[in-house]
Amino acid sequence: MMGGVVAEIDPEEICAEDDDQEACEALIGELVSLGDSRVWDVGAASSALLFLLSIPTALLMWSSDDRDTALKLAWGWVGIHAISQLYATHVLVSWTSDFYTEMPSEGVDLGFISLFNQVASYAGVLMCELTLVAGLVLISYKTRPLTRLEVPSAFHSSEE
Repeated sequence: MMGGVVAEIDPEEICAEDDDQEACEALIGELVSLGDSRVWDVGAASSALLFLLSIPTALLMWSSDDRDTALKLAWGWVGIHAISQLYATHVLVSWTSDFYTEMPSEGVDLGFISLFNQVASYAGVLMCELTLVAGLVLISYKTRPLTRLEVPSAFHSSEE
């Protein structure tokens, strides 16, 4: 998907007037490699799958005709979302870590910035997914069928 966009980028043409043409071309090359990454295709495919899965899930949950199937679809949606988000975050964090490693730092500690980026990225995904899970747990709890449990009295005999 992004391959068509980045295929037209020519690092030599973009960096022709740059003071440090070699560093500029290396930077543009790294950005082109990110654009050629399969993460965009996986993201688009998982988004399409989530959209298609959300239609029957929303209809079943709204109508409350089949609670078990609706909850299974909803948990499946959350699972697919979590896996796709963790994959995309892993690919992008790995790319940025490599990018920071290769970037000339001139006295700036890019290792700390890279570590902060990794922690913040994974924590953001984890927080999002845990919020979705908490909402679904609440829905599961509030929509459960009522059960009536009759406990026999220890003080009365039931001789009828």
